[in-house]
Amino acid sequence: MSLNPTDPVFISYRQSDGSEIAVELAWLLRAAGIPVWRDRDDLPPGDTEKRLVQAMDAGLSGAVLVITPEVAESEIVRFTESPRLIQIHSEQPQFVLGIANGIEREPGRLDYKAPDRVLAKPAGTLSGVDQSATDREGLIELVGRLVFHRIAAQREMNASGDTFSISLQTRNTPQVYDRTGSELDIRVRPSIHERLPSVPGLTDFADVLRFLPDAVTRSSATRVQISGGAHLSVAFALGAALPSSRVGDLEVVDQSGEKWVGAGEATLPHPAYLKIRDSGANPAHKSDGRPKVAVYLDLLSMESGAAFDRYLGERGESLSAWRHLRPVSDELLDPGVAGALAAEAAYHLREVSASNANAEVHVMLRCPFAIAVLVARLCNTLRITAYEWDDSDPSEEDNDYRPRYVPTLKIRPSAPNGVVDQVIASH
Repeated sequence: MSLNPTDPVFISYRQSDGSEIAVELAWLLRAAGIPVWRDRDDLPPGDTEKRLVQAMDAGLSGAVLVITPEVAESEIVRFTESPRLIQIHSEQPQFVLGIANGIEREPGRLDYKAPDRVLAKPAGTLSGVDQSATDREGLIELVGRLVFHRIAAQREMNASGDTFSISLQTRNTPQVYDRTGSELDIRVRPSIHERLPSVPGLTDFADVLRFLPDAVTRSSATRVQISGGAHLSVAFALGAALPSSRVGDLEVVDQSGEKWVGAGEATLPHPAYLKIRDSGANPAHKSDGRPKVAVYLDLLSMESGAAFDRYLGERGESLSAWRHLRPVSDELLDPGVAGALAAEAAYHLREVSASNANAEVHVMLRCPFAIAVLVARLCNTLRITAYEWDDSDPSEEDNDYRPRYVPTLKIRPSAPNGVVDQVIASH
């Protein structure tokens, strides 16, 4: 078996008492950028044991053994999956093996001998394999180790590579073949809502995004390239995780193959690419906490202000100031000036915050995916609340059919546990 470090990670588990753990782990891995092979999602029709062996031989970069008490009753896990995975790991050190251990010897303390015991292996067989608890923090910790191992293996196999590639999707239904060969293929679980992103998916993404900056640094790459498509609040969070102060060169490749290249700092270009379409201020406004300002970045060719007007009507009194930004030209945006345009937008965000006692900036975006990423990476000292646009039908009690902006993520690039400080979406 040849090892490709961009191949998926296999999750081995007992369905009767390990399914919930496997599902949670799979979504965290996908949100972190690691494709997953899991039987319920990816097993083709036919004899289970035969198909599992075929899947494992088709190409994997690693595996996680989910250890629960009832694994001891699973012939598939004990005699088909685990022996093959342990063998690959022993023969190819680059094949990462992890253990999510759900067996404790006493409350709060893992039984580190349990994996050998329930898998019918000689004592000490798995003593060198990292074990994590199966609670949320344990699974996140395990995902972080798998991300860093993945990046190290890729670096060894491509020592001259200077580009770190990331693909991002928030609307696809992830499965094992949805991968691009990028260093990381980030897949956020899709939403059942017609417009807004999945709240559990946002939570997964928020919990593992903390690993991305270090992953890029460890890769020794000099440039980051992002492709795909996503809800704009997620795109903004991704850009904020890769600030210009840490990642020098960043470009976004759109669905047409055009490259949108970022700038290094927030500045006002000459001539300007943006104009202040409208603005307002409440000089006498007294905030109970940190002041708030709002910026509507309305960059598509046909102006649309209905959702922002509704926001101002409902929440304008809580703002110290607000701005509605439009392009100077009504032509389609030129990817060739993306860096300057994003730098100018970021300048406005910084300036309106600084002019209002370092206010938190509430950002509503109507722009290409690429611009959301490129603006965010220049906002590394700001506190941001990112919004999503929604025009789905209101509840019977509401009866207001106007589109609206929904607060989704609080973003703080300096936060110690990752740039997403809080998931505030609910629907």
